Amino acid sequence: MRARPHHTHPLMTTTLNRWLSPIPGLHRRDPEHRYWLGDLEFPVSITGVIGCLKSDYASERIETTRTTWGPRGNQTHRALELFLQQGQIVAGAQRGTQFRSMGDELLVLAEGDHADWIQPLINHERWQQLQVIASERPTCCTTRRVAGTFDCAYVDQDGRRILADLKTLGPNGSTYSTAAQIGGYMALEATWGHHYDAGQTIWAHPGQLIFGPLLGRFECLSAWAGAWATWKVVSTQPADPLSF
Repeated sequence: MRARPHHTHPLMTTTLNRWLSPIPGLHRRDPEHRYWLGDLEFPVSITGVIGCLKSDYASERIETTRTTWGPRGNQTHRALELFLQQGQIVAGAQRGTQFRSMGDELLVLAEGDHADWIQPLINHERWQQLQVIASERPTCCTTRRVAGTFDCAYVDQDGRRILADLKTLGPNGSTYSTAAQIGGYMALEATWGHHYDAGQTIWAHPGQLIFGPLLGRFECLSAWAGAWATWKVVSTQPADPLSF
């Protein structure tokens, strides 16, 4: 039996209004995974655009292993969301039924089938050095008609605003570039006046959590620009010729 996790929450010295305000009216409709802003539908997501960069072999490999990485990724991402949102509640000193319910769900996940990924994630000391400002944040660009949800954003001890993406890997999994994906979210956020100094990938391995090196803003946005240009060529969806 695994030991009960003893996690601590991210550095939260301010009130709830320091978190980024949601974009009014933006929501995702499942199971079709389509984003809407009021009556405006977004024909593609960041993930959809990035998918055009994958080879046929890579795409087939992803599909054939979905039953393995899908549940692992979903549960680990949900655990991170619960952990960070609990930290938000702690900062606002508004504990109650919602806080306890989130804690109960997080405990089940942390002791479940993917505990080897989740426990190192929520127990990592790095969280104590960060001020989280967003978790599972939907964002969009109405000009390019692209939307998506990124995992989290935070301010580090040097005052840098960082947009982060969580990835889970199997025992033999290798890291890879996420610059285009992170750059896509940066581009969407910029249309709402939110700017980030860097990107970062959080790599969840079984038994180990690694905060990857910082990715420069220009590196991420350049990678996204390349992905967007490629998607416009291969996609049948209409695209704004003035967008990048």
